[in-house]
Amino acid sequence: MTRTPIRWGIVATGGIAEKFCEACAFEAARTGKSALYAVASRSLEKAEAFASPRGIPHAYGSYDELFADPSVDAVYIATPHNLHAELSIQALRAGKAVLCEKPVSIKAKDFYPVIDTARAEGRFFMEAMWMKFNPAVNKALSWVKEGKIGTLKFIRCDFFLNKTYDPASRLFDPVLGGGALLDVGIYPVTAATIFAGKKKPDHLESYLERDASGVDRYNRMQFKYDSGLTAELSSAITLHGIGEMRQLVLIGETGAIVLPLFWMAEEARLLSGDGEMLETFSAPFDCNGYEYEIREVERCMAQGLTESPVQTWDDSIMVMEILDAVRRI
Repeated sequence: MTRTPIRWGIVATGGIAEKFCEACAFEAARTGKSALYAVASRSLEKAEAFASPRGIPHAYGSYDELFADPSVDAVYIATPHNLHAELSIQALRAGKAVLCEKPVSIKAKDFYPVIDTARAEGRFFMEAMWMKFNPAVNKALSWVKEGKIGTLKFIRCDFFLNKTYDPASRLFDPVLGGGALLDVGIYPVTAATIFAGKKKPDHLESYLERDASGVDRYNRMQFKYDSGLTAELSSAITLHGIGEMRQLVLIGETGAIVLPLFWMAEEARLLSGDGEMLETFSAPFDCNGYEYEIREVERCMAQGLTESPVQTWDDSIMVMEILDAVRRI
């Protein structure tokens, strides 16, 4: 069990931390189960500039100071990818619950010690794969399980961004875990595992187009399962993400499901085999979509759980191992 509200410490001050804080403040006002308590940056000035307009009472000029604060119950780690595993371990050893942005590590071998630490410390840990808690995604999953499209046979999922090459950007820096696969390709891979029943593909083929620094600008993947299911996936950081290049399509024997902007879907569409719209599920976000993962952390901590039954440690490790296989490392 944990105290209410959960006092959150925010690790880093980038754009994704801003979105999380917006949702956390929303939840604080809605139920009082969470509260923004502290923020840390490598610069005290940055931390104070982030904290002030958001009413966060404590700002720290180092992550260690935040971890050492006994009043912090849980931390949200929003640094570049290369620091996720190291900071997760530090926070867990400091007695904090941890919600860490995806991916938790650049390679699977660096993920295992995080889970070993969470288990040894008896602390809650979850990868912040917000898509797993998305109401539209879960409605689509319920349609599949209910047989609304017959047996699922084919998954198509793509996530394209169009960013100008910038060697100073984390997206194009291999040290920071740059590249399409780790940043956005993790979403199509996760979508495939969700609808394949949390299973690894039995057969995998991949192609990665890399830039001069070695990060992948574009990738495509084909997963095949012995059940007969096939998944065609792709992601990019230098190609236009228009329409169908940002959606999830599930094709069954008798119908199909489409989720536009699948990783942040607010709608799921059920279609007949002839393409006739049979049902539309509309689920506008209560805030910005991050509120659903915050609610899961609240629920799990209130029950004394160390991992979420929705986004389990095994789920996160499986996706990371698939990403390793896609990159052939």
